[in-house]
Amino acid sequence: MQRLILVFLIATCIGIVHAETVKGRIAVVSKQAGTIQIDVKGKDNSVSKVVVRTDPNTQYDGASGLKDFGPPDLIEVQREPGKPASSIKKIVFGLPPGVEISIEQLIGIMTGGQPYHLFDARPGKRFGGGHVPGAKSAFPKDEDFLSKLPTDKNTMLVFYCGGPTCPYTGVAVKLAQQAGYTNLKGFQAGLPGWKKAKLPVHAEPAWLAKNLNPQHVILDVRDVAQSNQSHIRGAVALPTAQLQAMTQQFIDRQTIAQLPGVSDMRAPLIVYADSHTAPAALLAYKELRSWGYNKVTVLKGGFNGWRAAALPSAGGPAATRVVFQKKLAPGAIAPEEFVALQESGEGVVLVDVRSDQEAAEGVIIGARHIPLEKLEDMIAGLPKDKEVLIYCANGIRAEMAHETLRQKGIKNRFLNETIVIAKDGSFKL
Repeated sequence: MQRLILVFLIATCIGIVHAETVKGRIAVVSKQAGTIQIDVKGKDNSVSKVVVRTDPNTQYDGASGLKDFGPPDLIEVQREPGKPASSIKKIVFGLPPGVEISIEQLIGIMTGGQPYHLFDARPGKRFGGGHVPGAKSAFPKDEDFLSKLPTDKNTMLVFYCGGPTCPYTGVAVKLAQQAGYTNLKGFQAGLPGWKKAKLPVHAEPAWLAKNLNPQHVILDVRDVAQSNQSHIRGAVALPTAQLQAMTQQFIDRQTIAQLPGVSDMRAPLIVYADSHTAPAALLAYKELRSWGYNKVTVLKGGFNGWRAAALPSAGGPAATRVVFQKKLAPGAIAPEEFVALQESGEGVVLVDVRSDQEAAEGVIIGARHIPLEKLEDMIAGLPKDKEVLIYCANGIRAEMAHETLRQKGIKNRFLNETIVIAKDGSFKL
C-alpha cells in the first residue's frame, strides 16, 4: 500500500512539474485544425509565439468552443508541453454597472441627435489604420489623456477599444470617472464587434499618406472620368458599379470572390469617393467585405478632404490593375522562390498541413501530407538535412506549423499565400 501511495505521489508531482499556464493574445486561429497561435509577452516586453492544440477533451471558460475565439482575444491556456490544451479561458474585462452598451445602443447614440463624444481607447498607433466613424484617439495610458476629454463633465463620453478582452475601455472609464465625468458609456464589443457587423471603418488621411506603397491597396471607386482627372497617388480606378458587376459574375460562375491581384484576404484595402459618406464609397466597402476581405476601410473625408489637406495626388489616367505586394512575415517564403524550389526539389521537402479532406482533392507533386493537428507528433519523421517548406490553403495553418517546427530546431519556411491545388498536383497561387 505504501508503495502505491508513493508511486501516486511521484506521478502527481511529475504532472505538476510539467503542467504550464500560457497567457497571450490570439494572433491566428484555425478552427479546421483546432489550433490557435498566440503572442505571449515576456517580462522584457519581447513577444514569443506559442502554438496551442485542442482536442475533444479541451475545456472552455467564457466560451462554448473554439468558434468563439479570434484575434485579438486574450486567453489563458492550461496544458502540458507537447499535448493539447486541457483548458482555455477567455479573459474578459468588465465595466461598472450601467456603463456597457450594445452595438444597437451605440448606433442609437450616434444617430440620436444628442451631444456625445466617442473615443478610441486603443494605443494611438492603431487608430489611424481603422476606427469607428466619428471617434477620436484617447489612449488612457498617455499623460495627456484627460486633456483630450471635453470640459463639460456632464456630456456623454463613449469609450471603446479592441473588444471584451482589451482592458483599455475600462481603464478609460475609470480615469474619466475619477476626474468627475458623470455620463460614461463603454462599448465593450469594441472595433472587432463593429467590424463583425460589417459597419464602415474609417482610415485617417495622415495615416494613408504615410502608407502609399504596394503593401496597401487604394481603390478610387468614383466614376472613371473623375479618377482620370485627379486621384490619390498610387490609387487604382475601380468604380463601385464594376465591383457590383464582379460580385454577380462570381455568383453566376460559382467562383471564389477575389480582387484581381489580391488573393490575401487580410490585405489592407482603402476605398474612397468624393467623401466618406458618398454612396459609392459605402457600397464599395460593403461589396469588398462581403467577398471576405477583413481589413477594408473608407478614407475619412474622401478625396475632397485629401485634396484640401494638400496630400499627394496625381493627374491623368489612374491605374486600372492592382499591384499588391504582400509584406513577407518572419519565416515566410516569397511565392516565386517557393515555386522555383518546388520545381527543382533541391535541398527541400514540401509539407502540406491541410486536412485529410482537402488533401484528398490534390497535393502538390512531391509534397508530404501531415495535417497541422498531427504535425507535432510526427516531427521525428521529417528530414534533418533539408529545409522544410510548408503550405496550406491560405497561409494561416502554415504559419502555425512554421512556429511549431522552428521551436523544435527544424529549418523551415512557410508559404503565406492562397493556393489552389488540382487533382494532378499542379497548383496556382
